[in-house]
Amino acid sequence: MSNALFISRNDIIKNSVLGGAVDADDLLPFVNTAQQKYILNLIGTVLYNKLSDDIISNSPFTGRYEELMTDYIKPTLIWYSCVEYIPFSSIEFKTRGAQKHQSETSVAPTKNELDYLQSKASDNAEYFATRLQDFLIAYSNEIPEFLESVGNSTQQYPDQTNQYFHGINL
Repeated sequence: MSNALFISRNDIIKNSVLGGAVDADDLLPFVNTAQQKYILNLIGTVLYNKLSDDIISNSPFTGRYEELMTDYIKPTLIWYSCVEYIPFSSIEFKTRGAQKHQSETSVAPTKNELDYLQSKASDNAEYFATRLQDFLIAYSNEIPEFLESVGNSTQQYPDQTNQYFHGINL
């Protein structure tokens, strides 16, 4: 499976709550994890590989593929990257173990505060994931790779279940 990142650090910095001081070396592994964990699941192996191959070969996206990447995949991946990054944002792993960063003029957030932030990022990600699924279903005739099969057990078929769930109000 080919693998190119579908977003850049700048995409995340400009379109999420993460500030410009976030180091790309710290952030990009979480982008890769989110892309493989969530985006691959949403769009399936065939479309994932097509988009990744196009990025690697510098082929510009046009038509529905450009709309798919710009308006649907990027926002979804940005927020899922935040979901993956937030729990690790104040921890750094060194040879002597994990270390928590805290400056003299700031207070580290509590676990409850981090859980709340992660939950809000997850809500945003799920909202965009639902929009992504709706778009792919609506334009599956123009994006044939979405429902295409390679016919082997290593392929991940697109998950078409509803991703957005914000609890039940009684």
